[in-house]
Amino acid sequence: MLAALVALVLPAFGQASARPNIVLILADDLGYGSLGCYGNAEIKTPNIDRLAASGVRLTDFHSNGSVCSPTRAALLTGRYPQRCAWVADEELSPVFRRQRRANPPQRWAWGIATNEVTIGKLLQQAGYHTALIGKWHLGYDVKFHPMNFGFDEFRGFMGGNVDYHTHVAGYGLKQLDWWNNREIKNEAGYTTDLLTQYATDFIARNKEKPFFLLLAHGTPHEPWQGRDPASTNSPAQIYREMIGVLDESVGKIVEALRKYHLETNTLVIFCSDNGAAAPRGVPANGHLRGRKGSKTDGGMSEGGHRVPFIAAWPGVIPAGKTSDETVMTMDFLPTFAKLAGATPPAGHQLDGLDVMPVLNGGVGDSSRVLHWRFGDEWAVRKGAWKLIGKGNAALNLVNLETDIAEKMNQIKEQPDLAGALMKIHGQWTAEIGDK
Repeated sequence: MLAALVALVLPAFGQASARPNIVLILADDLGYGSLGCYGNAEIKTPNIDRLAASGVRLTDFHSNGSVCSPTRAALLTGRYPQRCAWVADEELSPVFRRQRRANPPQRWAWGIATNEVTIGKLLQQAGYHTALIGKWHLGYDVKFHPMNFGFDEFRGFMGGNVDYHTHVAGYGLKQLDWWNNREIKNEAGYTTDLLTQYATDFIARNKEKPFFLLLAHGTPHEPWQGRDPASTNSPAQIYREMIGVLDESVGKIVEALRKYHLETNTLVIFCSDNGAAAPRGVPANGHLRGRKGSKTDGGMSEGGHRVPFIAAWPGVIPAGKTSDETVMTMDFLPTFAKLAGATPPAGHQLDGLDVMPVLNGGVGDSSRVLHWRFGDEWAVRKGAWKLIGKGNAALNLVNLETDIAEKMNQIKEQPDLAGALMKIHGQWTAEIGDK
């Protein structure tokens, strides 16, 4: 009788419990080869390695873009970033109007359209308390504020990066970019440490109700700065230190979940937004070709978009597993929405898939064709075959099962396959646009 009652109360292993908490820790420009559990013997990441040992590590996870904003758009919407609507705000706040005059490309005026269906909005409507802590980079002005996109709380910065000590924005903006919800308000401290503090506080305050926490760290994105602003260490040394601090952050998040007995009802995911652009002397992307936004191929090589991914959920996701199933950033929204019991509006086009079966040890959709685009450079992948091109020209055809480093161009040996993949990509571009 007792055993029957226990069986009713406890979910079977691999079966998701109702309305779990979701914690997504997103590193910024963390390459595929930058962690101990991905083969880096120089950079010590014991907390991230333990997280991998407690769950599943993917070897074929990809960001939707080779730079920050496209991937974040895909994460937020479950759609290819080219499908998302981007708008220019013609009624900018005075400080941003000044910046626009100072920057002819008007980069400060653009942001993701406020009517996009986002994971924040869906989970918020499903009764989750939601927070974005860290980097936004989907629009600088207040019209594009994260709290307009389904986040109940926002602590961090709107732009692409900040000084880790002063929290002044980079990329020519040169003004304080440190937000406490809708107020710009500075606070002393090292950026990574402050974001970790905000995240653990959020967990403590919301331990009695379902929550979604997107902890979007700025590290190890430049500027390469450690905790000591007066450090004279080399950029390579500081880069390793920054990843060490990121590792500490992951440990503190897991510790907070354990402290409040939330581990068995929380899905924790750790990944990166795109490949690394690391200092010289740091093999941050491991044996992969290319890097973030590479000048030679726009980051279309694996080093631009194949990145670390770890998921842990004790009692649901089997521990100590490695999977070579293919997953994309745009798969987060449909996965999280299903876990939360949230449903996108009828007829709304999603490109991502629910990948909980993959995280539970199953197989994915091997027939899915994947696309990347950055400027006029693009890539298309079907199964193991990947074609990289520029404009109307096909440049490099590789088999990723036998040549993950993309050293052997097989266009001449496989012209029909290259032509077929190029046709598929052309059809996708015609449907989705060439943004």
